Amino acid sequence: MNKSEMERSKTILEYLVMINELSYSGIGRELNITPQQFSDWIKKRRPIPQERLQALANYFGVEEAVLIDNHQYAKPITSIAKIELHMLLVEQKVEQLEVEGADEEDIEPYRNKKFELQQEREDELRLARIAVVLQQRDERIDALIDIVLDELEAGQIEDLRRKLQKGDV
Repeated sequence: MNKSEMERSKTILEYLVMINELSYSGIGRELNITPQQFSDWIKKRRPIPQERLQALANYFGVEEAVLIDNHQYAKPITSIAKIELHMLLVEQKVEQLEVEGADEEDIEPYRNKKFELQQEREDELRLARIAVVLQQRDERIDALIDIVLDELEAGQIEDLRRKLQKGDV
């Protein structure tokens, strides 16, 4: 990704603003910063100063590391990062409900959602692994992947297992 693409990519900070339906000016008033400063952090034009980072983390109820990369810039949002952030927010909700003494039936939907998000995260991680393998541009790997996909699509899992055990793949 080149510099201009990085600058246009969405960030976790921007995603938090969106899902919480907040405005830059409202956040600015709360944290005593200008909307322009906040916009510069979201758009990765400037790193987030350490003294402001803790205030942002507290404001959004997340750890500092969730918000920034190794250079103090807002982290880009990825599909995995979205899922992990959603999982974090669901976990916080479960903890809040437990502290409040909510009934198990009120908590259970959040636990179910967390489980669904964990499954979704595993799927995204598998897709990322496959993408890395495909980027190797190896005809043999491509052929193996095609065989596996063909067998899976045809519902021939047992045939695929036998072929793998015999070394036919």
